[in-house]
Amino acid sequence: MGEAVGAVLLEESIFSPQQGYGKALYLLNGDGKVRELELFPSSSLDGLIPYPLLNPLQTLFYHLYEGGNALVCSPTSSGKSLIAYLFMKKHKGRLVYTAPTKSLVGEKVLEFRRYYGKDVEMRTGESLFSSYRDVRAKVVVSTYEHLAYAFRNGARWVKDIGALVVDEVHQISRRWVIEEIVTTSLDRGIPLLCLSATLPGFEELGSWIRAKLVINSHWRPVPLIRKVHALKSFSPGTKAEDRESLIASKLLSAVFSLRGREEKVLVFVPKKSLGWRLLEIASKERIGIMNKTLPFEEEKRMEPEIAFHNADVPKEEREEIERAFRGGNLNILVATQTLAYGVNLPADRAVVLVKFFRDREELKSIPDSLDVLQMEGRVGRLGIRDVGYSDLLVYGAREEQLNRELSSALQKPFTTALVSEKDPTDAISFLLLLGHAYEGSDYRRYIEKTYSFRKVRERQLRRVESLLEKGGYIEGGMITDKGLFCLRSGIPPTRFEEFLRRKGLSLSKMACIRPLLHLKKFDSLYYFLERTEDFKDDKNLIRGMLLPCGEPCLWDNTDQFLFYVEGLTLKYPNLKNPPGEFSYLGTDALHLLRNLVDMDRQGFYPMNREDMLQIAHSVKYGIPPEYATLGGVKGIGHIRANLLRMVLEKCSLKPPKVGEPTEKLLDTMSTEAWELLYEKLRLLRRLSEEMAREELQRIKKVLSNNRRGYLVDDKILLAFGLFLMGERALRLKKAELLEELLWSSQDL
Repeated sequence: MGEAVGAVLLEESIFSPQQGYGKALYLLNGDGKVRELELFPSSSLDGLIPYPLLNPLQTLFYHLYEGGNALVCSPTSSGKSLIAYLFMKKHKGRLVYTAPTKSLVGEKVLEFRRYYGKDVEMRTGESLFSSYRDVRAKVVVSTYEHLAYAFRNGARWVKDIGALVVDEVHQISRRWVIEEIVTTSLDRGIPLLCLSATLPGFEELGSWIRAKLVINSHWRPVPLIRKVHALKSFSPGTKAEDRESLIASKLLSAVFSLRGREEKVLVFVPKKSLGWRLLEIASKERIGIMNKTLPFEEEKRMEPEIAFHNADVPKEEREEIERAFRGGNLNILVATQTLAYGVNLPADRAVVLVKFFRDREELKSIPDSLDVLQMEGRVGRLGIRDVGYSDLLVYGAREEQLNRELSSALQKPFTTALVSEKDPTDAISFLLLLGHAYEGSDYRRYIEKTYSFRKVRERQLRRVESLLEKGGYIEGGMITDKGLFCLRSGIPPTRFEEFLRRKGLSLSKMACIRPLLHLKKFDSLYYFLERTEDFKDDKNLIRGMLLPCGEPCLWDNTDQFLFYVEGLTLKYPNLKNPPGEFSYLGTDALHLLRNLVDMDRQGFYPMNREDMLQIAHSVKYGIPPEYATLGGVKGIGHIRANLLRMVLEKCSLKPPKVGEPTEKLLDTMSTEAWELLYEKLRLLRRLSEEMAREELQRIKKVLSNNRRGYLVDDKILLAFGLFLMGERALRLKKAELLEELLWSSQDL
């Protein structure tokens, strides 16, 4: 196939799609000679491509790529999705595209359906039921974690992969699962295309994956004009009570000062608390905010002009905000750096607040220079604006410092999460388990293919290997059932050991299972509550429940998780919906249920079936386990279910059993119970008399509409059936499933 090719696409490349003209100007193999390519007419290649010309980057890739592995580094929105398609056209077999977030995966599915029609399938782990159906599609678009899970479990659909595209591969410095995916692909000889917008030391990655083609592009489809400002040059709009309020007020003033007419503006803040403070100041200044779930009392609802997008915003609200910014009247979107790596929301201008601080003797910034470049990549709407703008607001250092940082950002060395993590125990343990699963006692054959192996100290490797042997995950050079369970479930051995430790303590079931939900941080709840009057007492109550556990239950935010599943959030009317991760735990509840079934089968944690179902409902709906199946009423949700739970408790009524008819619950609700529910709406949710009456009627209607149903979540019940009975569960009605799984079960 020939020697590796290295090309640099020059910034001076020309692209004028309206005039049907352009050129790719590039250097080849570092010889310094500028070469030209006329842009390739897409109709000559594929009539499905909706553009008359390939752009300069796409033209260069089409001209140079002949096969094998490839790496393309180019700014965001430079057409890398079409490059992925050009790469896929060169290969046979199943074609897989993997990306970091479910939002990006969803976007890519729509893009690839333009070329492959219905022959595209999405795999994100959102639907466990899909794992019971064979993948028939030619193209699979997947999150990193789901692809890794499929590799580990030997899923049939990964056995005939003919080519793999890894998008946003620069996240390998933060997410070690990418290194696992690339290593497995190298081990299996799967052709790879790695795509990145900001990848320092890209040559090192190209060498590791043995790339036949490496393209480094300096060309942007929409030119960027960058200006660096001192934050202090902007005056606050209101008198500030503290330093954070002062910074937020200056930032808000800067946004309205810098923003052009009708521009879509992304405002990046270095931490969530600053974004919420900015919204609070906006509310006081009578600027309409779109967010509904807030860590402060909103003064008055106005027509929304601004919103905050971050991991703490409930899922439903976040999706509504994205739609409004992308195609509606919302023009100012405040965000944390996670948006720069997540959903694609192009803007005309980015306003980025950069804070400098000293870490010992070293001057550092939040966000760092690579994150700033990624944020700027969101700027530029091709065909709508001729140019994009980036305004960087600096405090804690002079503007020159940031300019120096940006000019050298991509000269930093290549690194991986496994190398840069302070404690890489979890990552090393998974690599060791993978090595033992694939190669047995010759496990080093697998891990030597990783990039990080040569960087990891031998004593680190030996220490983790000793922990795995001591814990019974590896015996005699072979992986055990316990090790296989961790590998296939994705639960790190360290977290499983913590679960086993808690199991032996006097803790609630929910505090015990917290380590099994290891992918969740559960760190967003307290910020929304800590200003309120009852919070200190409620927090102390929860911490008292966790006394036998010690510090580990605070390190992983078990206290916030327990606060949620105990339903204490009911008392905080500023929470219209559970915040952040707490708003979308449905999939996690199903994965947890599957793991509970497997642990019961293998004797790690014997449980009866009703307990398993109660735990799954408790996670999904945030209700104490014994009342959790109240969440199974369609349309009831977290707040309403906990109101019903509180009424049942106050009226000394027994908790309903899993699968009990909803009609039975309705029959227990006396006039006294309904009046008590009304009082709780007034007292706890602080609704007016009229609004409380209206909400009471809505709750009655929800229950009435479900009168002929059962107190169990449909998805949880079906998943449970699949885990215990296999595909036969898909052919049974709800009552039949309940009969087989619970009513006729011997373990109840």
